[in-house]
Formats: sequence, structure tokens, C-alpha cells
Amino acid sequence: MSRKSALSAFCASSGALECAARRIAGHASRPFSSSARRDGSMANFTPTSSPQLDELLTTIRHKIILPSYLPTEQRKKIFSPKYEKKLQSDPIIIEIDGEVLKFRYVNPFKDMPQTRRSVVQAIEQFTAPDDFANLRPLLEGIAYARRKFDTSFYCKVLRVVGEKGHIYDIIECARGVARTGFKLDSSEKVNEILHFVQMKAVESGWEVEATAKALRWAEMVLDMMQEEEHQPRRRKNEDLVEGELPLHRDPRVLLAPLHLAAALVAKQGAEADPDLVDKLNKYAKDIVRLWPEGKKLDEAQPSVLFEDYHKMGYLRQPNKFVALTVPLLYGLETAINVVSPELASQLQSRRDILGREVEEATAASSQKEVTRGAMVRRKVYDNEAWREEQGLLKEEQEASEEEQGSGKTESA
Repeated sequence: MSRKSALSAFCASSGALECAARRIAGHASRPFSSSARRDGSMANFTPTSSPQLDELLTTIRHKIILPSYLPTEQRKKIFSPKYEKKLQSDPIIIEIDGEVLKFRYVNPFKDMPQTRRSVVQAIEQFTAPDDFANLRPLLEGIAYARRKFDTSFYCKVLRVVGEKGHIYDIIECARGVARTGFKLDSSEKVNEILHFVQMKAVESGWEVEATAKALRWAEMVLDMMQEEEHQPRRRKNEDLVEGELPLHRDPRVLLAPLHLAAALVAKQGAEADPDLVDKLNKYAKDIVRLWPEGKKLDEAQPSVLFEDYHKMGYLRQPNKFVALTVPLLYGLETAINVVSPELASQLQSRRDILGREVEEATAASSQKEVTRGAMVRRKVYDNEAWREEQGLLKEEQEASEEEQGSGKTESA
């Protein structure tokens, strides 16, 4: 089997499996054999930048995703020791869109990879654009296999992808929530995504085109959060806590597009589009209205939410608080310089409080190593030096690659 066909992966579709007996030429009908047809498009894994990643995706496909295409009774058989010997000589066979798949006994305790660990390991190996093309099929596949994960899993995935500069691939997965299961239904998920969206602008030095694109992405996230598919799932009879703001009205969330809109207006100066200026003023006014004067930023939400890590409690970690808040603080400072004096005064009072919070959280962060918060702070507030350093590192890397290539040519 070719490498490409070995990597074909099947993900969710609206079609139902239709099973019937399959007769193999030259043999009698096998009791476990069947054929299946799926209607609708199917996603596929494509060849990646490394054989190791190809192998891992193939394992995920065969061990985790494909068994979910079997009818329930047949799926039970491949995991039952009772049928081990029978399936060795007479495997279950199904045909899906022209590809014949054989299933033998699988020991669920020894042969099944741990789904969460395998998926994260695969994504951690993504480097080239071709690798990231497999992100959505991967999430669709595990969603079709009905693997359920908590918020921490999706936050881990988006952080890995975001750190590699591909946060838009995560946004695309959220747009396809019906197939991927990637919901914008928690504060941590939303604020981590918006963090990496802002960092795309920061890392460009707030270059106009990159910042405008980041603003569009942030507004896409805000729009999606209001869709029914992305609403947080609540227990029966569980309502919003008294005073709780919906995620899309949380001032912490709104500070992200404020940052990007303000950076654009500041860059364009007198030539700034009037519609963009109006948008900036609207974000500023909404934030002032939703963030009570004299209060800390997170006091805009009820304190009880911070008792649960998966709701707002994650912000009690000093390092995480600094990393997620520093770009927002910078955005406030930028907005103060480009909005009306009255609005600037209202933003300034909130900026002063948030600035003290960031300093306190920075002091409380671990000093034993360079923290994520410290790295974000340097990118934002020492941007020119950071970008110059990145340019030098890139030049060194390219020179090293050229030297390695020259050495291989000489040895050949």
C-alpha cells in the first residue's frame, strides 16, 4: 500500500452506514464480512513532513477512528476475546467508498493507544503547512469516534497550534464545530484563541495588513461565540450565575478587538478609516460600560466563577494571568492615545488598575525560569528588540541549513 493511501483517514459525515453481506470471490459468504457505503464527502490525512508523523497518524486512523465505522455489534466483536481466534482467520471486512478494510481482534487494554496522548503527540510534531492540513481531519476523526474531552484537552491543542503560528487553523476547526466538536464554550478557550490572534499582530510589529487580518479573526471569534452550536452546555436547570456576563460580553474578551482596532488607528493616523474609528469607539464604550470603574478587570464577573478552574479559575494562575493580560493592557494604552479625551480618561482609570494587577501577578510568578508571561511581555513591550533577535536567529538557522547541505554534497 502506498504511503498516501495508508494515510487516508475517515471523518464524520451526515451519511449513515448501510451494511449488507459481502461475498468474497472464490469463497463462501463469511459471517463477519460486510460492506458499507457512506454518502457525502470524507476528509483524508495527507502525507506529512516526517515518516514518524505519518506512522502516528496511521495508528490513530486504524486503532481509533476506523473502528467507529463498524456497526455496533461488529465493533463489540473486535474487542471481545471470545472472537479473537475466529477473527484471525475470518476478519470483519467492510468497504467504504471503494476501500476495503479488514478488522481483527484488538485487545482494548494492550493494543489501543491513549487517544488524548496520541492526538497531542501528533500535533506537537506538526511543522510544515502540509502537516497542519491534517488538523481538522484529525479532530473530525476523533469526534466521529465519539471521544469526549474536557476543556483542558482543547486548550492544550490550541496552545500547541498557536505557538506554532497557526491559530487560524483552530478558528477553522471552530467554524466546523458540527464535525470537529471544537466549541468556543469556555472562557479559557476563547481567551487563549484571542491571545494568539493578538500575538500575530504583535509579532509583525503591528504591521497594518497583519493587524487588520488579526482584527477580522477576532471578530469572527466574537460572532461564532453567539451561535447556538457554541453555547456552553449546562446541567439541567443550571442558569447563568447572578451577574454573570455571557462570554461575548465579557470585557476581557472585548479588550482583544479593542487592542487590534486601536493599533490599526494608531498606525494609520489621520488616514484611518472612519468606520474603523467608529468600531474602536464602540468597543471602548462597551468596555467602559461593562467594566465597573474602580474595579479589577475580572471583578466584572461574579467571584463564584473563579472558584471553578474550568470556568474562570484558570486566571488565578499568575503566569497565565500575565500572559493573557499583557496584550490587553498594551491595547488599552494604545486606545487611550487615539480615542476622545473623555473616553481616554475612563479607559485610563481602568488601565491603571489592570497595570497594578499585572505587576502583582508578575511578582507572584516563578522566577526560576523564563515564564510564558515574561516572554509575552518582552514581545509586546520590547517588540523591536525581540523582532531583531528573531531575524538574527532565522539568519543563523538558514546559514546552518546551508552548511549542512554543503557538507552532504561534499561527502556525496
